Amino acid sequence: MPFNPDIVVTEPGSSRVLLIVEAKTNASSSLSEPQLKRYMWEMSCPIGLFVSPRIIVLYRNWFTGYSDDSIKKLGEFASPSSWSVFARSKSGTEFETRVQSWLEKLSKDAGEADMPRETTEALREFVVPSLMSGEIHAAGPRLTR
Repeated sequence: MPFNPDIVVTEPGSSRVLLIVEAKTNASSSLSEPQLKRYMWEMSCPIGLFVSPRIIVLYRNWFTGYSDDSIKKLGEFASPSSWSVFARSKSGTEFETRVQSWLEKLSKDAGEADMPRETTEALREFVVPSLMSGEIHAAGPRLTR
């Protein structure tokens, strides 16, 4: 089955992908990492995020090779504490919607009160520039179950 991220940030008026986000309530980043990295490489996407109710994993494409080996994990950071309610949730759709709203808010104000300082700093450096210059979209329809 082909990989499709949950959220994409594109350059305005273009299909150029600036950021992809995989939002999962009950999956490990290690399960999504190979597919996320492959998609980043295929789309020449510079930044990728895997987000869950507990962690945010940040990836960067260094564009140093001709495979997804040029994509490196920059780190794992604590998610906003308000996301902990989704750890018990079965609804990935609600979580995806929450993450998209969070990204939209982050594009205007990078300092969320319920995020650790380390998370805020990493997002300001690597994610916020894409959010400020791009358009945030759901990557596809969100199906409710």
